[in-house]
Amino acid sequence: MDSSDWWSYTRQEELPIEQPRQSIKFLSRKPAETNFHVAGITLGEKWDFSDVRSKFGKATEVQRGDAASGRDQICYLSSTGNVHLIFELGEVDSLVYLFEGGPKWNGSELCASSKAVSEETSTASGLRLGLQPDQVKKILGEPSIATPKKLVYYFGYKEKTPPKALAQLRKDHPEMNDAEFRKNYEYFDGEAYIEARFASDKLNYLAISKSETY
Repeated sequence: MDSSDWWSYTRQEELPIEQPRQSIKFLSRKPAETNFHVAGITLGEKWDFSDVRSKFGKATEVQRGDAASGRDQICYLSSTGNVHLIFELGEVDSLVYLFEGGPKWNGSELCASSKAVSEETSTASGLRLGLQPDQVKKILGEPSIATPKKLVYYFGYKEKTPPKALAQLRKDHPEMNDAEFRKNYEYFDGEAYIEARFASDKLNYLAISKSETY
């Protein structure tokens, strides 16, 4: 199985666990939606690679892994050849990666050059390459994990299901009485993951993931 895509968060599902993983400290708050907007693509909402291609140009879709580690990826490269922007769809998550430099991986030659990708590419909230740790914290708040070279955010939250989604779920589950339906679907669970890595105190890798389960 190809796990050469070192930048992928989803690939962790297929890596051997050599030692017990530390317990995750979830932040019980929902991060701003602007952290998940990149050039008109919104993580956690319905989108596909045709939406990405319309923003950044033609590129080859790559499939890796299976089951929990299954992931479809599409990669773009800045005209300078040093900044990568990658969109990924997993089993339940949608993700975006933005990084500068790093080693090659199987399929890295398939990354398509795009004038829409540069050192200035950012989320709507302002997350981008070159930021210092304090600037990232100003946008995202205090992290779950902080080291001199990395900030990691695990968000876990519960919210009321939007009326439109609730109406569709009610149609999908006519077998439930009202009490059962409210218990199962009145609220939904959301999770988000953001990782920022730094070199010489400058952000050089950003991974953002979001999933909401109704």
